[in-house]
Order: sequence, then structure tokens, then C-alpha cells
Amino acid sequence: APQIGPFSMSDGPANSGDMVSTSCSIVKGDFPVEILWLHNGEPIDQGNQDITITKINKHMSAISIESVAARHAGEYTCIAKNRAGNVSHSTSLTVN
Repeated sequence: APQIGPFSMSDGPANSGDMVSTSCSIVKGDFPVEILWLHNGEPIDQGNQDITITKINKHMSAISIESVAARHAGEYTCIAKNRAGNVSHSTSLTVN
């Protein structure tokens, strides 16, 4: 299965209106690897107005929130899937 490098959304609570972002890196595993993002267990889709998902390269995907609001608080999960299985890493975002 793939392996994800640890990441976090911000160094502490974000203030409303801040820009926050993080990236999920696959540090090990066979390609192709599919990278998916969840917010509180729900998939974040490409059509999301608030949260932008950017594929940086085949190893890395980033999410960013231009202007963070209370509704963005919670758990963000990166899931990496390949033929051998899937793995996930989660981080929490607190919004003031």
C-alpha cells in the first residue's frame, strides 16, 4: 500500500478569513496512486466553491481554503489508493 508523509492544516487555530492550505505527499508505494480528500468524512469534490484541490504532481495533492470560515473546521483526511490497498492521514482544523 502507499505511504503518506505526515501533514497538518495550520500551526494552531486559524482565524476567520485566513488562507489555509496543506499538501499530502505519497512518500512510498507503486503508481498509479489516486489521492482523495475528505472533510469530516465527506468527499471534497472539484466543484467545491470554498476548497480548492490542486494536483501538484503524481506524488502530491494540495488543498487550500482562500477564506476560512467556521464551516471549514473539523477533520481533513487524505486518502491514497493503489492496487496494493489504501492508506489515510487526517488532521484537524480549528477556526476562531
